[in-house]
Amino acid sequence: MKDIEIQTWKQLELIKWDALVIGNGASISIHEEFAYTSLHDIAHSRGLLPTSKPIFSILGTTDFEHVLLACWYAQQVNEALRSNTNDVDVAYKEVRSALIQAVNVVHPACAKVDTQLKLIGEFACQFNIIASLNYDLTLYWAIMQYNSKHPYSFKDAFIKGEFDADWREYLSKPYNGAKGASMVFYPHGNLAIARRINHGEVKISSSQPIGGDLLEVIVSHWESGEYMPVFVSEGSSVNKLAAIHRSRYLTHVYERVLPKLGMNIVVYGWSFADNDRHVLDAILKNQPQLIAVSVLTTQSEADQQAYCHQVLKEIRRITDSTEVVFYDSRSAGCWNN
Repeated sequence: MKDIEIQTWKQLELIKWDALVIGNGASISIHEEFAYTSLHDIAHSRGLLPTSKPIFSILGTTDFEHVLLACWYAQQVNEALRSNTNDVDVAYKEVRSALIQAVNVVHPACAKVDTQLKLIGEFACQFNIIASLNYDLTLYWAIMQYNSKHPYSFKDAFIKGEFDADWREYLSKPYNGAKGASMVFYPHGNLAIARRINHGEVKISSSQPIGGDLLEVIVSHWESGEYMPVFVSEGSSVNKLAAIHRSRYLTHVYERVLPKLGMNIVVYGWSFADNDRHVLDAILKNQPQLIAVSVLTTQSEADQQAYCHQVLKEIRRITDSTEVVFYDSRSAGCWNN
């Protein structure tokens, strides 16, 4: 099998790129603790789910949002039938507490990654659309930091906490002196996006300086019992897609953003694993012209080549017309390098 060339970012940066797709490797490069198996595994290993473990099993899921929503519906049904809700109440609070503790285990404070955020903002601002498959707050912090010096450079289609589905009509346009606007989306949700019980989905924000106490504000919203997280932590692609379709925001991103990323797309830190096949299917619907994929060059050369061939196989499963190139994820100028 012929070896595939791995270029540097400098060899590619002059191309007019339309979109950036980032996966978990992008978060791991910022903070190694993001190399977790799953939040559910962390909670389970720490014995945080003694009562609710059977609920995850019977629903066939590892997704906290799915279980929290199921418990909430069970509470409503029991109250309507005037049945005892104590066991369900205990399970709901346990799952919520386990999620909070698991997030706090893996997520850094803004101050610990602050020096990298400037680099990320400067890299990301060259793309029209950024799609982050990560639930964490690092990209959120980076774009807020960049916007503090270059207002309205990044937008996420939320207006005063509410998602605006007509973002292409005016939000993506330059505003108030900005040179342009990079639109940011979270196809698998984010810690800052929450389902407000009986009132749809909102983006949680903080009035404090950038980074500030945002994670604490998010946790306080979850602890109130009036908000549930909107981020996908399911295992399989089929289950992830089902979780996406439970959310108006995620459905919009999946159906109307991913298939229209543009002709030239950069991928950073994404594994192209089977459990994300639905994402690749959506991205390749309009058969982009060029995709540049990052490769972790700290791996052995054999592993690097195996990854490149795996990516090519996944893309060729859908289309033969898209050119695919590879670049060193640690080369100067890309992401947080």
